[in-house]
Amino acid sequence: MMAASTMPDSDLLDYRGTPQSMEQRDNKGNLLIPAVYTDQGAWHGFHLPATATDFGAFTGPLIIAQEYSVHFSDAIQRLALIDADGGQSWSLASAPKRQIYSLSDRLVQEFHWPTLSLKTQLQFSDNRTAIITTSLHNHSDEPQRWQLRWYGQPFSSHPNIDSYQLINTTSKLDAGIRWQLNPTRETWQLMLADAEYEILFEHATNIEVTAEGYEASSAVLYLEPNSQVSLRSAQRYFHTQSERKQAGQIKWSEVTQQLQRNNQRWQQRLAKLNRGGSLIDSRMAAKSMQTLMHNWRSPAGAIRHDAVTPSITYKWFNGVWAWDSWKQAVALAQFDPQLATANVSAMFDYQFTANDPVRPQDAGNLPDAIFYNQDSQRQGDGGNWNERNGKPPLATWAIWQIYQQTQDKQLLVEFYPKLVAYHQWWYRNRDHNGNGLVEYGANVHPLHIQQGKVDRKAVIEAAAWESGMDNAPRFDDSPELQILENIGLVAGSSEPQLLGYSISQESVDLNAYLYAEKRWLADIAQVLGKQQDSKQWQQQADVLQAQIQTQMFDNESGFFYDLRFDEQRSWRMVDAGRGVEGWVALWAGAASKQQAQQMVSRYLNDAAFATKVPFPTVSADSPAFAPSQYWRGPVWLDQSYFALHGLARYGYIAEAKQLARQLVEAGEGMQTQQPIRENYHPITGEGLHCTNFSWSASVLLLLYSDWLHQQQD
Repeated sequence: MMAASTMPDSDLLDYRGTPQSMEQRDNKGNLLIPAVYTDQGAWHGFHLPATATDFGAFTGPLIIAQEYSVHFSDAIQRLALIDADGGQSWSLASAPKRQIYSLSDRLVQEFHWPTLSLKTQLQFSDNRTAIITTSLHNHSDEPQRWQLRWYGQPFSSHPNIDSYQLINTTSKLDAGIRWQLNPTRETWQLMLADAEYEILFEHATNIEVTAEGYEASSAVLYLEPNSQVSLRSAQRYFHTQSERKQAGQIKWSEVTQQLQRNNQRWQQRLAKLNRGGSLIDSRMAAKSMQTLMHNWRSPAGAIRHDAVTPSITYKWFNGVWAWDSWKQAVALAQFDPQLATANVSAMFDYQFTANDPVRPQDAGNLPDAIFYNQDSQRQGDGGNWNERNGKPPLATWAIWQIYQQTQDKQLLVEFYPKLVAYHQWWYRNRDHNGNGLVEYGANVHPLHIQQGKVDRKAVIEAAAWESGMDNAPRFDDSPELQILENIGLVAGSSEPQLLGYSISQESVDLNAYLYAEKRWLADIAQVLGKQQDSKQWQQQADVLQAQIQTQMFDNESGFFYDLRFDEQRSWRMVDAGRGVEGWVALWAGAASKQQAQQMVSRYLNDAAFATKVPFPTVSADSPAFAPSQYWRGPVWLDQSYFALHGLARYGYIAEAKQLARQLVEAGEGMQTQQPIRENYHPITGEGLHCTNFSWSASVLLLLYSDWLHQQQD
């Protein structure tokens, strides 16, 4: 038998661990068990056993209870192997040979004795169903008789919710057990409606429901010499009874084919990914793909399309964010364009229109983040849904990259008007002085008004969120920073009204993104035969490029900066220090060759941006540099990606490749089993903040596809 460790997609992440309560997290909000195995967009997932006590069980499951992931059990389906003749239980830990491992499409446990092998594996057959297949193989020349027994119990309570009991009822079914969960609407802890979890057995099984949980046993299994037998069970999780009804009953006759199809999908994905290079790099790319697949959620609640969330293991990241989706889609397009398109569509499902009952003034824009539950303005009770601000305009990049993979012209036909409306929103709602340079800001929202007045702190917070760089030094409050009200006409109204707020700061990254977007919109219009549109987009891009080059670049220091302005003048924010946003001008192609040369010659060194993990969010020589404080110094891989591609765009290809190599080798755990992190310490390489982070995984996969696959050990 081939050892699991020799398989290129084996043990990419460390799934080992047993939960001790419904919610166990570190002080940042990450689950203590480093990874959760799930597939096909399911809302529940599993771990592998870490100790002999749990051998044979796939520990968990974890369920995503609408918005928050919690563990349903420590191990809801433990396994015992019984010698039917002697009535004795065989300890799986006594097996002389054991293999416990993961592959892309399954978790596997194997136990081998001289006369017997037991293999149990978990795979997802659809987006609500995990299948556990347990096989016994008689290696002897004598017949054998065995029995399999399963048992487990759910957790009873939540450690952070007083008096809450998870289980409402436990029911014995003809071929399984069903737990009805108690509803709760704890906005910041746990949200459940009429959810249920069930275990179903394919073959005749004796089931007994106990006060604590359940016990189940198979019929006696008779194995002829050198023969084998397999039994299957299913674990299913549903948010609501209507969801369960829509899923229908499990059809065991179709399960084998479903599992085979999913295995084929994984082989096709891996084949697209395997472009050469070292085994270490290809495994890192496969781990990145695996991370994206674990964060994939199928439609549920207000999420109408399949979408990839930032992280299944971080408490607050089980929703869908706008600019996360754009970056994830670019990577997903490499191996699953259909999911990439769905990820973009999930956000555009909520693109605001002139007829929107809440914010017609924001027609064309999209929410920052959507979740299973909408917020109170949308008649929901969710706390994480966010329409206070938008997010940077990278959706056109995503759609263009998907098109490059599929050549699906209909995709462009569908999205072009949506992308145009999104692009135009920025100039209508965020260009306060009408000079063609756009500001980050905030939408009209109840949280931005306190006691009838604009809440300055809340608007600045929303503007920073809109940039995606939540606490970057350039968004620190100061006397020069003004909150500006943008007034204009809304469709159907003849009276000017409040459209939203800007801060008095024209940001280089935002305008570089918009410059790049104009170029892609020109390309899309060209493909669609809209020649006049294409010409106009190109002309607009040329004008904006000149503005970025002449107004945002400081010749004395040789770098791009945001512009602060008032009614009399505009000035570059040189005193705020240099941030990684300046390199976005190179990625977009908005810089001149001379400007790029100045930046490379002066700041591509370890005292500035070529740190151990390159491209910290704040230059290492800045007074504001704080290497472990979110957007004040840590390396965010999306910004590293923009900077590296900016270098390559201006001819610094060798430098880009060398720094890409430096990044993946210096970042903690990138090339091992450790989870991919939200950001990294630029000096030490330590992984920081959230675990199993999707856009970091996307960047690592793209770096492999772009450059690393060309490099050998």
